[in-house]
Amino acid sequence: MDFGISTRCFGANPLTPDLLERLRRANFRTIELHASVPGFDYHNRSLVRRIARWFPENEIPAPSLHLPFAEDPIGIRPVERQRAFDEFKRCLELGDLVPLSFVVLHLGVAGQDFNPVSFEYTYAAISAIQSFAGVRVLIETLPNNIATFERILEFKTAAQISNLGICYDTGHGEMDGPADAIHLDDNLTWNLENGARPDDHLWPFEGARNWPAFVEQLVLSSFDGPLILEGQDDRLEKAADSRSHLKDLLGEANDSMEEFRLKYNLPAPRQIEEDE
Repeated sequence: MDFGISTRCFGANPLTPDLLERLRRANFRTIELHASVPGFDYHNRSLVRRIARWFPENEIPAPSLHLPFAEDPIGIRPVERQRAFDEFKRCLELGDLVPLSFVVLHLGVAGQDFNPVSFEYTYAAISAIQSFAGVRVLIETLPNNIATFERILEFKTAAQISNLGICYDTGHGEMDGPADAIHLDDNLTWNLENGARPDDHLWPFEGARNWPAFVEQLVLSSFDGPLILEGQDDRLEKAADSRSHLKDLLGEANDSMEEFRLKYNLPAPRQIEEDE
């Protein structure tokens, strides 16, 4: 499987070609640009040109782009939605300089309730993005009632928009459906009594996530998209360790799922009893 990394790991440090070089030297070639200011200042046209040139100059594949999520593209107030669209368009100008493999879109905030009008605003946001940049859009799963697997699949069925997929985040809940890309991160705690979930963005294996159980699900789902490490700090040695550990688990699971389940105390699949 293709393991990548998000520039979210650099936090508020201004993204430069030198920081991208750190990722390349850590043997990461699949890179997701995390559009945040001051992290990746996509308003700075000179910087955007230098970032865009770095990829072909170093024979690095086209990056993916996590769109800004400080602005709400499905906000109730029209001025909020217009502000979000304006920011998206400014950010997507990067696509004029370097191809983008896909973009990741956040819908709503943690804990937000679903409103049927959310589908209308989501359709408008995705249509605006694709019309402006002609790029594939992946909606990220979030711990709210708008961007769950179920809601996203419902929206896809209703909207019938082509080139639309799902980006599953391992820190935002369970993998309850098909995914086209996966963000890999961990939380200090997992299931809280009130149903809430933190968003710590630790490197995998630093928190409470059951990673062997995730690997089992990943193998059984036949997932073949990019796995993008999305940690909150620049300890790239930890990112590399997480990648190595996950590769080892994937190798074990692919060799023998039965032995894998026994080794990591995973329950056997539930058998469906046939009616006699």
